[in-house]
Amino acid sequence: MKNRFVMSAAIALAVTMNWAGARAQLLALPSGPGAWYFGGEGGWTSLEKASGPTTSPITNFSENFDDDYNIGARVGYEWGPWRAEEEVRYQLNHIPSVTPFPVHATEPADGNRYAYAIMTNLIYDFNVGWPVTPHLGAGVGAVIQHDSWGVAAGTCANSTDVEFGYQAIAGIRYNINPSLAFDLDYRYLATIDPTFHFGGGGAVAAGIAGAAFRSNYDSSSVVASLTVRFGAAPPPPPPVAAPPAPPMAAPVMRKVFLVFFDWDKDTITPEGMQIIHEAADAWHSGSPVTIQVTGYTDRSGSPGYNQRLSERRANNVAVALERFGVPQQNMAISGRGENDNRVPTANGVREPQNRRVEIVFL
Repeated sequence: MKNRFVMSAAIALAVTMNWAGARAQLLALPSGPGAWYFGGEGGWTSLEKASGPTTSPITNFSENFDDDYNIGARVGYEWGPWRAEEEVRYQLNHIPSVTPFPVHATEPADGNRYAYAIMTNLIYDFNVGWPVTPHLGAGVGAVIQHDSWGVAAGTCANSTDVEFGYQAIAGIRYNINPSLAFDLDYRYLATIDPTFHFGGGGAVAAGIAGAAFRSNYDSSSVVASLTVRFGAAPPPPPPVAAPPAPPMAAPVMRKVFLVFFDWDKDTITPEGMQIIHEAADAWHSGSPVTIQVTGYTDRSGSPGYNQRLSERRANNVAVALERFGVPQQNMAISGRGENDNRVPTANGVREPQNRRVEIVFL
């Protein structure tokens, strides 16, 4: 019991700190790339055995649960690596037996414990250049629980309680295309201990009608979801051009290598790998300089998605350069999303010249 309250406090504190940091980011970048999203979810739920004291002569009452299912929906807003969302999830677990009732022995039962979790979640995506993006998060909210079951003598409980809930989230995301994403999460959801009441013919027969019993709720779920992005904030303004060099300044010779990508992909093509090899050879043949590795996209997706895609492209090219012997400390790696188009286009246009990573020798 003590450990569960400690975990509750720790998760609540983490959510508060993360939300404060995310809010500060949002205030600092009011016009940054972002997108609203909506998703449906469902999966498998396991509920730990619940036990607690009662106000009847029966003590140490417990309920056993079968693994069952969950289903729900979420709506939220993503900006950069952050996601803030509201989630409603229904979880059901069958009750096959209770212990003790009415003596200290397990007795077959038939019923269910179901819960409606209404949660506010904050999630952080780690863009590390992989095909899938890992993420971590936490949430707090209200959980409505209903306990209904009976034994051979009849119904013994049919009661509802609402308690504070908290959850930890860990999972991966795969971006199917700029508008559609698939998530696979592990979600641990728990609540403050709920209180239910005995009632019905079975409870009357046992002499415990009206008595209360204390329970608990600790669940583990595997949740799959499909998310649709359906809006975006305007992209950030283009960077201010640097002032021209003084008239007497000597011209600066820069080497530029362009690596192009297929639509909505961050995988380096064989042609692109050849360009990266040439850039690495050029670096080795001259004096050590800093290489600026900058990723870009076309304008066919949302600005938020394109920003992450450009970062993955730049990271993948930097990893390839490092394999060819260019130290990472000699690289400045960044993503510019759909900004600074090589070929200016309207929103939604798939322009191959804009799907690139620029390797620039500074």
